Amino acid sequence: MARYTGNHCPVCEQVFTDDDDIVVCPDCGTPYHRACWQKVGACLHQSEHAAGFEWQPEFGPEAEAAAHAAICPNCGTHNEPGSARCSHCGVPLPRPDEPPREQPSASEENGPIYARRPGAYTPGSDSTRSAAGPHIDAYGAGADGTIYRREVGPEDAIDGIKAKHWAIFLGRSPMYYLMQFFRMSETRRRITFSFSAFFFGPAYLLYRKMWREGILTGILSVLFYLPGLLDVVAYYNPGFFGSLPVGWLPAAATLGEIANWALRVVLALFAVSWYEKHAKNRIETVCSRCPEGPERTQELSRSGGTNVLAAILYFALVGLVEVAFLYMAGPSLINLLFYDMRW
Repeated sequence: MARYTGNHCPVCEQVFTDDDDIVVCPDCGTPYHRACWQKVGACLHQSEHAAGFEWQPEFGPEAEAAAHAAICPNCGTHNEPGSARCSHCGVPLPRPDEPPREQPSASEENGPIYARRPGAYTPGSDSTRSAAGPHIDAYGAGADGTIYRREVGPEDAIDGIKAKHWAIFLGRSPMYYLMQFFRMSETRRRITFSFSAFFFGPAYLLYRKMWREGILTGILSVLFYLPGLLDVVAYYNPGFFGSLPVGWLPAAATLGEIANWALRVVLALFAVSWYEKHAKNRIETVCSRCPEGPERTQELSRSGGTNVLAAILYFALVGLVEVAFLYMAGPSLINLLFYDMRW
């Protein structure tokens, strides 16, 4: 009788006492007052029997074990006793009769997330929602192949760098990049498709202060675009080139256009990976030079962030090049453009 004392009858919701006449469902073990059982005529959990439902006590030593087992080892969510998986992240929950899972060592606790046991998450004072800084729900594959969701706190390391340092350096859209960088560190797969890099090309790299990569790809983009501009000049102003052969320009323009699209695809696939490497090098340099504190925060913010003006200047320079070739093409093309604009 002590097993049921203090628990509630699911029909009348009254607490069982030592003097109650109790019957138990033979399928799931749910206790009822005999009168309540006779009143209902069947177990209230009958629809769940096929799924393997088992009653778990809400009071007593067994209830404490069930409640402890219902705490998710991955995200710390308190689930209903008897649940098979966490309601938040889907991680399989231990059964009350299972031995406790091995706790991670101090090096695992403080080390990079991708170095911890797959699927395991050990919340600490620096990795909970109460800590200041960025928090993301990151995804990774566990030992059983299931995709689990994990919270990454500001003090957690992504590729050896604390999430809060990433966020300060990134400036705009930190959550998107933290998710991408975490995925790269977990899977070691560097390819991801960036629509911003695809549509804006080198301007995206300059916007993220990747000066070397932005200038190099910008020069390549203009060079690939140049044969097409020359072909337009040769078509509308044949005398501009004099006796120089221009028969190769249409084919070169086609190849240049294909190369330009190929460059955009390469940027779309690898720009985020390049940015991760660029940001990591800059952050490590700042952290080695500046101690933890306001000075490091200011330096990370200054070194990172975005530069809208650089992207605007890139588009302005490309526009000037196009206008220059427009005038080289002569008045016939200009008149044609103005005629189209009137209509």
